[in-house]
Amino acid sequence: MSKVRILVVDDEEDICDIVQLLLENAESEVVGVDNGHKALALLEKQSFDLVITDMLMPEMDGVELINALRRANPEQRILAMSAGGHAPRESYLQIAAMYGVNGVLSKPFNRDQLLQGVRKCGLEMPAA
Repeated sequence: MSKVRILVVDDEEDICDIVQLLLENAESEVVGVDNGHKALALLEKQSFDLVITDMLMPEMDGVELINALRRANPEQRILAMSAGGHAPRESYLQIAAMYGVNGVLSKPFNRDQLLQGVRKCGLEMPAA
């Protein structure tokens, strides 16, 4: 089984680092970027099995990124994550679901919840 390639997009460096560590420990190849513009630029050069994006980011929020991803590649698997910000996190994740993401993940999350979210997007991950 080849490694699953995952792109993590979050403006909080700690979140990117934690997600990257957890997924690399689950035998995935992970790249992290801190905004949607960088994610789109990277996706023009490389393909990823999954894009995990935060919903609340400066410059380009998760909804804008999801829309851009869907226009560029309707088949791209996307997992949206959110801690909520000024609104309940469920509302941001409901919006993401309306835009056709493959899965949603509430922050904070643990390793098992992250891997379960990735599996919901149709990717195989090693058992815990």
